[in-house]
Amino acid sequence: MSAPKLGIIGFGEVGAILAEKLSQAGIDDITAFVRTPRTASGATTYTDLKGALAGRDIVFLTVTAAVALDVAKAVAPLLTPGQIVVDLNSVSPVTKREIADIINATGARFVEGAIMGSVPNFGVKVPILMCGKDAAEVVAIFTPYGMDITDVGLEYGRAAAIKMFRSIVIKGMEALLQECVLGADKYGAADEVLESIAEGYPGLDWKHFTNYLLGRTAIHGVRRADEMDEVAATLRDVGIDPIMSEAAAKRIRSLATPAMKEAFGNTAPESFHDVLDVMKKG
Repeated sequence: MSAPKLGIIGFGEVGAILAEKLSQAGIDDITAFVRTPRTASGATTYTDLKGALAGRDIVFLTVTAAVALDVAKAVAPLLTPGQIVVDLNSVSPVTKREIADIINATGARFVEGAIMGSVPNFGVKVPILMCGKDAAEVVAIFTPYGMDITDVGLEYGRAAAIKMFRSIVIKGMEALLQECVLGADKYGAADEVLESIAEGYPGLDWKHFTNYLLGRTAIHGVRRADEMDEVAATLRDVGIDPIMSEAAAKRIRSLATPAMKEAFGNTAPESFHDVLDVMKKG
């Protein structure tokens, strides 16, 4: 099987890493849409959607949850019948199905995807769930290039549901730990609190876990809070009041400040104390 011609729409952290790693694995024809002209490792960049989509066998959508639906609407008129569009955005099952309707109406083939781990940590081997009638084809195409993709069925929304409900725990912990150390630090006791938690709940390096989660919040707070908004929408859709998810979104979003962006850019701080120091400076 020859290497696919891949297009990536949404060239932030996820898109850029996938392009670089898949290029290294042997996919030598990758295009990417960028808003401003720039070079990129592993991809030929275009500042127009038409250029980035032209001649692509498969297209990955890797934008933020807040704009996922709008991007699908913008991409749709430029698609050709038979192209496979894989939406890897962290959105609700309802939104995934809306995007599926938009893409499938063009004659292109929609595959739903959900990234289930940290792309910076796992790279191309990050676990991904996919569903839809063409998911098996995507699995077969990309597995030889090192991707870890699992087909979870035909029904749209299933991969997104697994991702959303998992995020209640992961990003809920992120919000809880943020609030915990924010308060404890007022008494100079953040490290001691985490040590006490570790004593009661051994088996997890709670300080490392806090460093990691708050570091991700500091550089991706908006994106992660937007995902929790999607989680809340998912819960409402099944008749559950998203009390905790809405609170987590609010707490996570509180770190999405210009000061955090200025301090860390796209490089996560090593310690949660670095995050607290930026907050103290106001």
